[in-house]
This record gives sequence, structure tokens and C-alpha cells, in this order.
Amino acid sequence: MRKPHPVELRKRVAAFVDEGNSHREAARHFRLSPRFVNDMIKLRRETGGLDAK
Repeated sequence: MRKPHPVELRKRVAAFVDEGNSHREAARHFRLSPRFVNDMIKLRRETGGLDAK
């Protein structure tokens, strides 16, 4: 099983999206999958945090 992405990276990606960039732009910028970005933003919306499950 792979290690989760660091919380610091998650915060940077979330801040990038909060600045008005799309999830796809964030994925491209940080070289992540668009699905990861979507799931992470959804997790933050639902739980209020970015900690891995």
C-alpha cells in the first residue's frame, strides 16, 4: 500500500484551488491526478480537514 501524500502538499494544493484555479490546473501544476485533487477538496469540504483517512 502506498503512503498518503503529505499534509503540507495537500494544504498547498487546496490553497492553489482557493486562489481560483481549477482542480485540473492544480493537478497539472503539482503533477497529481485530477481525481486525487477532486477527492481531497471533497474531503476538506465534508470534514473540514485534509488529514488522510
